[in-house]
Amino acid sequence: MPTSKNAHATTSLFVPPPSDPSTQIDLCWATESSGGAGTTFHEFFPDAGAHLVFRHSPAGCRMVLIGPATERATIERVAGAEYLGIRFRAGQAPRLADVRSSELTDGRAEVTKIRGIPIESLAERLRALPDLGSRQRAFANLVRDAAPPLVTDARCRRATHLLESHGGRLRVDELAEKLGLHTRSLERLFLDQFGMTPKRMARLVRLRHVLGALHTGAFATLAELAQACGYADQPHLIRDFKTLTDRLPGEKGAHRSRQLATADTRIVHRYRP
Repeated sequence: MPTSKNAHATTSLFVPPPSDPSTQIDLCWATESSGGAGTTFHEFFPDAGAHLVFRHSPAGCRMVLIGPATERATIERVAGAEYLGIRFRAGQAPRLADVRSSELTDGRAEVTKIRGIPIESLAERLRALPDLGSRQRAFANLVRDAAPPLVTDARCRRATHLLESHGGRLRVDELAEKLGLHTRSLERLFLDQFGMTPKRMARLVRLRHVLGALHTGAFATLAELAQACGYADQPHLIRDFKTLTDRLPGEKGAHRSRQLATADTRIVHRYRP
């Protein structure tokens, strides 16, 4: 696999769209190359949410819906292409591909059209817009309300909303009680809809809150961060963070995704299928 440490320069934008309860879009991001040759890699942390990634260039385009990830994953990026991405909150991704929601966990599905528009035609429309920001907004507006929820059970969507609003700090029995379900019934429901247990989902939601806190610098010490995020103590936070991210929460830039020169994690989006 060809790689280059300095294959091409990129510019990334992270622009939260307007609040939208129907699709529950969390954020949009965009990356464009500025020439060069070769391939680079962009690493994602484990995540309870789903991502839609659209790569387009004169050489071709590809769109992939990437499901919740229980381990680190990587997007392969090629020079001369632009990447537009949307992150959906846990359990709130729209049905953009013919796949069961449980099959999407640690997986991906090809998306060939949105609102009946083939991705090749969509790429032409986007390239006609004047700048990256315009293309990013147009892409988000097209995806918003494009399809019904991928997770069909309303109780599961309610459960993930509760986990998000509590930062993953709900025990499984507490979550089941709020939904009026027995614990075992909730676990079976999650396995059917997500292919993972509610405890695993809560762990991933909590990781995202930890990453957000590290980004903002909201806590002076890791002990304070651990307490605020529902960990038993600081060592528990450190162990869990290390297991999920392969980093230590106290190291510089621990909350940032890596720009990898080689792919040492599972690749979920490639230049070629």
